Amino acid sequence: MSLPKISRATALLSAAVFAACPMLARAEVIVDGSNVTFRLDARQWTDKPSSVNVAGSFQGWNKDATELTDADGDHIWEATVPVNDQGQHQYKFVVDSDRWISDATADPTLDVDDNYGGKNSGFIVGYDVRKAPPPKPDHVNMEAVTHDPATDSSVLSADQALLRIRVQPGDIQSIDAVYRYDQTEEVKRTPAFKLGVRNGLDEYGVLVPNTGATLRYTFDIQDGSTTTQLKPAGGEAFELALNTPLVQTPDWAKSAVWYQIFPERFRNGESSNDPGGKPGEHLVKWTSNWWQTQPGETPGDENFYKGTGNVWQRRYGGDIQGLRESLPYLRELGINAIYLNPVFEGESMHKYDTADFRHIDDNFGVKGDIAALEGESDDPATWKWTASDKLFLDFLDEAHRQGFKVIIDGVFNHVGRAHPFFQDVLAKGKNSKYADWFEITDWGDESNWRPMADPYEVHGKPGGIQWKAWDEQSGHLPVFKKDDKLGLAPGPRDHIMAITKRWLAPDGDPSRGIDGWRLDVPGDIPHPFWIDWRKVVKGAKPDAYITGEIWTWAQPWLNKGDQFDAVMNYQFAMPAQEFLMNEEKQMKPSVFASRLNQVQLAYPFNVALVQQNLYDSHDTDRVASMFVNPDRPYDGANRPQDNAANWLYSPAKPNDEQWQRLKQAAALQYTYVGAPMIYYGTEAGMWSPDDPSNRQPMIWQHLQPYDDAQVTFKQDLFDYYQRLAAVRQKLEALREGFYVPVVADDENNVLVYRRSKGDQHVYVVVNRSDQEQQIDVPLAASDHGKTLVNWLDEKQANVKMPEGNVTERATVSAIDNGGAVAAGETLKVTLPAYGTAVLSQNVPMP
Repeated sequence: MSLPKISRATALLSAAVFAACPMLARAEVIVDGSNVTFRLDARQWTDKPSSVNVAGSFQGWNKDATELTDADGDHIWEATVPVNDQGQHQYKFVVDSDRWISDATADPTLDVDDNYGGKNSGFIVGYDVRKAPPPKPDHVNMEAVTHDPATDSSVLSADQALLRIRVQPGDIQSIDAVYRYDQTEEVKRTPAFKLGVRNGLDEYGVLVPNTGATLRYTFDIQDGSTTTQLKPAGGEAFELALNTPLVQTPDWAKSAVWYQIFPERFRNGESSNDPGGKPGEHLVKWTSNWWQTQPGETPGDENFYKGTGNVWQRRYGGDIQGLRESLPYLRELGINAIYLNPVFEGESMHKYDTADFRHIDDNFGVKGDIAALEGESDDPATWKWTASDKLFLDFLDEAHRQGFKVIIDGVFNHVGRAHPFFQDVLAKGKNSKYADWFEITDWGDESNWRPMADPYEVHGKPGGIQWKAWDEQSGHLPVFKKDDKLGLAPGPRDHIMAITKRWLAPDGDPSRGIDGWRLDVPGDIPHPFWIDWRKVVKGAKPDAYITGEIWTWAQPWLNKGDQFDAVMNYQFAMPAQEFLMNEEKQMKPSVFASRLNQVQLAYPFNVALVQQNLYDSHDTDRVASMFVNPDRPYDGANRPQDNAANWLYSPAKPNDEQWQRLKQAAALQYTYVGAPMIYYGTEAGMWSPDDPSNRQPMIWQHLQPYDDAQVTFKQDLFDYYQRLAAVRQKLEALREGFYVPVVADDENNVLVYRRSKGDQHVYVVVNRSDQEQQIDVPLAASDHGKTLVNWLDEKQANVKMPEGNVTERATVSAIDNGGAVAAGETLKVTLPAYGTAVLSQNVPMP
């Protein structure tokens, strides 16, 4: 979520999430074996902390996981925690829940950029590889070899298990896993592949079939003529139980191709419900020039963002009927999963200021229908279905019939000021039934507890009722009261639980409901609520999908399988921007390959497979414009009206080279671990700075020409996205396979990785350079000497849209004799500047 005039980057920094802080902690970190003691000395601080925590890479950057205590009351805060994962780790102190500060006394050579203009401090557990002697021929430095079966061996799926091992960089030539199953005598051997760098050590991985109940394994580590075996001290082999229960996520989400829709700006299918006529609402022609003053608006550029603020008052009339009419378009694009920004009743055009969770906004359905309701309360037995609600349920029926899953935004941390329960508090004060629902900071003068024509002449000010709000003190988004044990106070907690069931299973029928939720700012609600809420969701609809808006690492919400299924994967978007879009500050292929591995291994594999891999959203600038404006922090300096005022953001249309680079980014997005998520209009050729311009009306081919001659539907880009969706649907390894880095050539700016599931391997070859490159692609043994198809090459593969079946998406099929024959263990691939190939053996249609 972002507010009309507050960017996501600004919101993050104002909350001090991973932000640089002028205060540096005087602290001490003591490492004793696997026990690490953190100590913060705040005796000299003027503003003494009331709480101190440590967040770090060793516990998923969870600011609540490691709490320090001031045992003697002398403002020296301390905690000792086990850190079993050997190598280099990063950390920050978190003071009073929201101030993230570095350790001024830490070893500066271990500092790492935090990607927000500051530094993460570091410490080392176990062997310090910096002090290791240079690698020697025919010698393995066993002091640096690290394998902890508790964390480095894991069951990925019903088909595969993963073994990991780390060694001194540059010290070895090869590693084999040597293993057998259960009590059998047959010994198998599988070579390891390099995953990247982890905690300062080279990390290798081995994929083995998940067969039997127990895997017994050792490692053979070779350097020249020397082979050294790694096995447990005092034992013959490490063991991995292969029947370990997996974190469960919805199977359908592994095959999802997501499309995010901002309803008010997607398609106007019914004019009778168009907004306008209210203060602050101005209906504008869909095809008008976004950057020009429109009829009825105050003239002058100074009134675009500020002054009268014309852009904030514009309405375009997107609605449910428009969504329904667009389903064939989305099917043709290959979309099978839709995420809708808020659809509940709200005053704004973005609807993050929910006025009523019980009902769909009448501007999206039947205008004025909610006004006829009487007698509804917080009791679900009193809730009715409006005409707009029924229209939305009809849309869900049709979407399901055409093979779509649909999730909607759950904005459960706060409401808008127009919410009837909040209005009841303003009118009745402490006497309101809902007095304990909100974070009231001042009840004001009791004489003001009465109905008023304009309650905000009094409330929100001294003498009136004041409250905590998500946007600002006594702002437009009053927050629900929190509870340490329940997460939310009992009133709002019960209300949200009931709302959740209402939309997942209308009148008890899950077939008619939504297919899951995207959760807005869920980090603002304590974990106990989400643990209980997941039970309600899965109880109402077992295969419902839960995804959260978590911008940082999200292990606390994901890794136990007790809260969310996935998150909007900004931790994929951030390094991808640095690799694909930056120029002077481009991330090297070797670093990016390691980051992709980190993103994959941060979560249980079933979770990684259903992450929503995005580049942009309603909270960022559009991905096409990131190429026009490189070398900026992700979602930073991208709003001309405020955070880009001193670093001008170009609103220019991308050039041909930049469109080509966007196609390369799309190919990576559709082939990496997780489910791709496209922000509406990317495939049509939309570009823009951040909010509000990233919320321009969708470009529709049938509405051309637009008043701005630059705005045209980009058919070649649509066709490319359609092809990518068809390729992803055809190749199971792209939906469920493990990511394996293959080539990371920093000198030539080339990256090759593969997705592997069983004997199916898909190779993704990325020429990030501005020159043609000839690339040798090492192949898995099962592909040696075989014919591979480049599915992105129109000369090798055809894309076709089936006719007559409303559930079908586009398919791709190989052209006879169109493939490339692999020469033994490698395949030579020639790619133009910013070219990409996706190669595999031909497979039957699924």
